Amino acid sequence: MTEQQTLSALIHALNHVTDVVPHADAAPLANAVFVGSGDSLSSGMLANRFGHRSMSSGDITWMDALPAACETLVGISHSGTSGATVRALRLAGAAGVRTIAVTSNPASPLAEAADLVQQVPTLNVTETVPVAGHLMLGLGVGALSGASTAGAGRALARILDQNQQLITDAVDALPSRAPSGISILTLPDLRSAGDFWSLKLIEATGLPVRSVALEESGHVDYFLGPQEHLTINLIGTAGLARHTRLAEALASTGQTMQSISVGTFAQPSQGGPDVIMDLGAAIVGAFLAAGAGRRWGRRPFRGGAVNMDARHIKLDEQPVS
Repeated sequence: MTEQQTLSALIHALNHVTDVVPHADAAPLANAVFVGSGDSLSSGMLANRFGHRSMSSGDITWMDALPAACETLVGISHSGTSGATVRALRLAGAAGVRTIAVTSNPASPLAEAADLVQQVPTLNVTETVPVAGHLMLGLGVGALSGASTAGAGRALARILDQNQQLITDAVDALPSRAPSGISILTLPDLRSAGDFWSLKLIEATGLPVRSVALEESGHVDYFLGPQEHLTINLIGTAGLARHTRLAEALASTGQTMQSISVGTFAQPSQGGPDVIMDLGAAIVGAFLAAGAGRRWGRRPFRGGAVNMDARHIKLDEQPVS
């Protein structure tokens, strides 16, 4: 499929997906910690805006210890077979901590390990650089956290449909040749999206990428160089003046600066943090990453040069397809 075909298919799928409805028995979430790995951890970071915590599931599994004051552990995995996440929920359950699974697979090991399951739909879209799973998991996290998710699929479809030119312009504005590395600068309103962008750019280009809290770029990224480095300001509804000032400072050290604003993605206030703007930004990031790979002649996922069976991150007892 071409990227335009993928984009059109994603718009269609989002327009027709069923709403993610919060589990009737989930609330209230007391001292909740959301855990996942890879894209799922990016999804879990949305919970930070609601006063919860998020962390890598491996930090629990391989430390063999739960976070302090954790009363609810929420495990996130689209397939429900991510080994460290399943083990983290099992560890929490054995300790008497309440457990919730966010997954599209209610028959998965993750679901079996949970006290209750926040099921999310699956978007059956063929993607070069995947984003569909993150969108559904993100809505599941948002629903559990108290965000309004009614009509969220249609809202995301509308954002994507209306901002196809933004994606094209962003790809065209990238440097003509691959940089040595990339930084994504964000404030908390787009922190999940920034983390997701870093994952997608790594998948699509094989380059080192990091997501950086905006202010930290002035303390640390300022010293990057003299090798070519791309820094992307991912701007929401806040902090424009600070983004602009730090961009000037970083540009003065020889970095290539690119600003991408998604503040227009913001939805009418529902009395809480806006997960739709963040998830809309994530879509832009996936298509930007695919475009970057094409522009720089770098094949996504290293063109199959690495083993893609994911054996190293699955449960030992799970068959590898």
